[in-house]
Amino acid sequence: MTQLPDDPQLTVGTTGFVVVADDEGAIIATELVYRPDDCLAARLVLLGPDGIEVRWTFAWDLLARGLMSPAGDGDITVRPARGPIDGIEVSLVSPSTARVWLPGDGVAEFVRKVRGRVGVDARGIAPALDKELAAITDGT
Repeated sequence: MTQLPDDPQLTVGTTGFVVVADDEGAIIATELVYRPDDCLAARLVLLGPDGIEVRWTFAWDLLARGLMSPAGDGDITVRPARGPIDGIEVSLVSPSTARVWLPGDGVAEFVRKVRGRVGVDARGIAPALDKELAAITDGT
């Protein structure tokens, strides 16, 4: 689905603290991004030096649930955490571990904005999703 000009992506910029494996951590600029053409996902973008970006994509509702209690049981988990930055900790385990702490207020702002949009954006993908699910279940 093509992103429409009247449906821009939502981006909330903040500062995170990242630790890869057992190395020392660093403060880094981060963005949380939501795109209407992928309304079930959020992107955590780590903005490094010289324009380097590292992107993690996962279900945006992990952030919403992770504000209150541990969430996720796969490669990406989110939980409330006190740490270098109090708020939430997002962990990626595959093949090594990386952790990013984000301020809770920035994550809460992002979740509020996404909740205001996701219902409208999901209506655009529902027919295509229904068609794909029907094709999958007819083949079994």
